[in-house]
Amino acid sequence: FILTSSYANQSTHKIEILVNDKIITNYDIAQHFALNSIIDNISVTSENGDALYKKTVNELIDMKLQQAKIKDYDIKYEENKNDYYENYFFQSKKLDRKKVYQIIKRNNIDISALKEKIKTLITWEQLTTGLFLHTISISESEINALLKKDDSLSPELAKRILLNRQVQLKSEKYLRDLRAEANIEKR
Repeated sequence: FILTSSYANQSTHKIEILVNDKIITNYDIAQHFALNSIIDNISVTSENGDALYKKTVNELIDMKLQQAKIKDYDIKYEENKNDYYENYFFQSKKLDRKKVYQIIKRNNIDISALKEKIKTLITWEQLTTGLFLHTISISESEINALLKKDDSLSPELAKRILLNRQVQLKSEKYLRDLRAEANIEKR
């Protein structure tokens, strides 16, 4: 990512995409592109570069849509829990936090891109859990089916896993709906 990093550090930030009047610049794309390659442990090549670029752009569009809804619902990120949230993020992705920070620093990637990614992920989860958890019901047969697949789970944990999956599915659909309604303009 040396090319990406040096490109991202240029002083001009060209608007690449407008998402409901929120801007995504070439700098944003370059920073998140480099960050995604680190988080996903991908060496960027000519074969996978375009796919990673498209993934990065789509994630940034989704983030702008999520951030707008987070703002609409006035969901607050608790800064005093930042370490907890970061640990949650890195553990859920099975990443070594220190190692990721070292790579980010070594490659001159703007740490605020990572912070924004984590903050959006956490507050989006809070928003969608609040919106959808009360609309979900899990049957005993679903719990029993999961317990048969994994006998190390308690019934309570199995139910929580199933609830989280349903919230995640509803969250993904909500985001698809927001995207379908959004005004997305590539420049």
